[in-house]
Amino acid sequence: MTSDDTDDDAAPTYTAEAEHRGVATKLFTLLEAVAAAPDGISVREVARETGIDKSSVSRIFNQLAALDVVEQSPLTGRYEVGRRLSSLGEVLHTHNSLWGLAEPIVRDLVARFDETCYFIVREGNQARFQERIDCRQAIRYVIEPGVVSPLYAGAAGRAILAGMPPEEATKYLEEVDVSPMTSETVIDRALLQKFVEQDRERGYSVSLGERVAGGRGIGAPVLRADGYCVAAILWTCPSTRFDLTRVEEFGAAVREAALKLSHLLGYSADAA
Repeated sequence: MTSDDTDDDAAPTYTAEAEHRGVATKLFTLLEAVAAAPDGISVREVARETGIDKSSVSRIFNQLAALDVVEQSPLTGRYEVGRRLSSLGEVLHTHNSLWGLAEPIVRDLVARFDETCYFIVREGNQARFQERIDCRQAIRYVIEPGVVSPLYAGAAGRAILAGMPPEEATKYLEEVDVSPMTSETVIDRALLQKFVEQDRERGYSVSLGERVAGGRGIGAPVLRADGYCVAAILWTCPSTRFDLTRVEEFGAAVREAALKLSHLLGYSADAA
């Protein structure tokens, strides 16, 4: 610990508002301060810059250090980004990098059919709607970015399941708490297993109102170089515009878009 952390000659000034801010706000503020300091930052510096009292800063840093979110240098006593915070940053960077590669591919898919398409990222055993490119139609299938969905419901989730190793997908379906999201949600585990196997064979998934009533979706998995399913591309439209006679055409287009992105990520069916 350095003298910088124990010197009380110039006590930090802070407002009543800073004193009463919520724990979550303080936590996020401290994480931002650490992330912005490549050489680390001391308790006193953080207190001075943020207006949070030193005792709170020290207490929160100690808790974060115990979780490996930050780490304290044994030589300088300054706090630096820890293993878990670094890993989180890598995940966020990967998501942003993925969309940079995916955007022109998804945009081409929207232009081809004039229907709204989504880029969905896999977060463990969930699917997060990350980005959306809208069509020009007045009536659209709209889900706001940030929405999280289970893998068993909807074309995007099932596409991710189909992109997972069969034993992993089976284990998920055996353990997940299956509950209906609409009247069309498939909740029979044996039937879900058959759908996933079918989806894996043809390379895309089809949902007829399983996640959103009145919606139709076709999704395909995106795989990285090691074969891990990281995302899905989802084509959508309202049920009133869905042409069942063109499902294979739509599915093939979504599958090819996802495969193109997978190749950009280094995926090869021969190497996987």
